[in-house]
Amino acid sequence: MFPGQSSVDPGAVSRALSSHPEAMRIADRARTVLGDTRVDACLDPGGAPLTCNRDVQVTVFLATQMYLAALDAEGVSADQSLGLSLGEYSHLVDIGALDFDAALRLVDERGRCYDRSPIGTMVTVLAVDHETVAAVVEAAAVHGPIVISNYNAPTQHVIAGAPAAVAWAAAMLEDEHAAHTTTIERRVPMHSPLMREVAAAFAPALEMAAWRTPSRAYWPNVTAAPLTDATPADFVSLLTRHVAEPVLWRASIDALAARHPDARFVEIGPGGVLHNMLGRAWRGLARARTDAGEAADPRTHFAATVEALRA
Repeated sequence: MFPGQSSVDPGAVSRALSSHPEAMRIADRARTVLGDTRVDACLDPGGAPLTCNRDVQVTVFLATQMYLAALDAEGVSADQSLGLSLGEYSHLVDIGALDFDAALRLVDERGRCYDRSPIGTMVTVLAVDHETVAAVVEAAAVHGPIVISNYNAPTQHVIAGAPAAVAWAAAMLEDEHAAHTTTIERRVPMHSPLMREVAAAFAPALEMAAWRTPSRAYWPNVTAAPLTDATPADFVSLLTRHVAEPVLWRASIDALAARHPDARFVEIGPGGVLHNMLGRAWRGLARARTDAGEAADPRTHFAATVEALRA
């Protein structure tokens, strides 16, 4: 499982670089593709939070690719993969639909387009069910455009849209339904209809990308159903829709788990957002993560993860 950009933190790349010697090869290749100045701003943010969406997307993508390359160097691979939001681009690299260079260029352009999006807000909603969130979102629409942008888990959703509508919905969910809400994005209303112009602006880059025949199934966020014979036209269409349509993560995990009931789900990338979603309140699936955050030494934790996966 490859995480989205909300997994970013100032130490994300530093931990990835420290986890395994192979990570430096990814950094060097990124400099060749985007240039030293562009990449170094992401590799060494100086401990400060990244504010540019373009930098955030490149940072999370690079950290994720470092862990993926490290696992590959250790001979650890997966039968299936999928990615949440931005993580879909690491998924595309993993299944061979894009090489690293092409995916990095797309992520960089995606972030550039997102930085030109309409102003909007995204809030994570925890501890209430889908029906409750949907009803509040419907009521909030009188304050402006708003949707459920991420269906992440049975009791975890993200709402996105106009700031006034999202603020009203978050307050209602907290005050009337005891939900826990956290603002995760104050600038870009990702996976909402407000992003349609952004999707149109990004589409030409998708059309010009060097698509390849994938070796394994492609799991698009917008359908939650695997494509075993995806074509370049499929990738362009689905990834264009991906910008302005909801992420169906819960349905994707449920569908994959139904096909592979004995699978272990491994979060490959910074943080542990996806790993933590798969708790007992949902499916209680076997799980692991490549990054322990600041809780452990990066190399020691990664080595222990590899050992556990081999076992």
